[in-house]
Amino acid sequence: MEEDLQKVKQRIDKRLEQLNDQNKTDAPFNDAIDHYGKIEGYTTKNLSKVNMQGFPLPIRILGYFFMGTMGVGMIMVLLLTLFK
Repeated sequence: MEEDLQKVKQRIDKRLEQLNDQNKTDAPFNDAIDHYGKIEGYTTKNLSKVNMQGFPLPIRILGYFFMGTMGVGMIMVLLLTLFK
């Protein structure tokens, strides 16, 4: 019985160690996620590594325009519903 308890403790320690190692590295979850990241260009988990300035200028201008329009529209809807 003591031997079984030691085996269970070792398994738990090993799983906790694997979990901690998984959180520290940016290793892919499986081969499909690795493929998406390398071949298809899916973003990383850490968004600070994404280069937003890498888009061409016309796409950035359109993105800023649409985001600005949505922001102003949401503020207008909020103000109109509050002061109706």
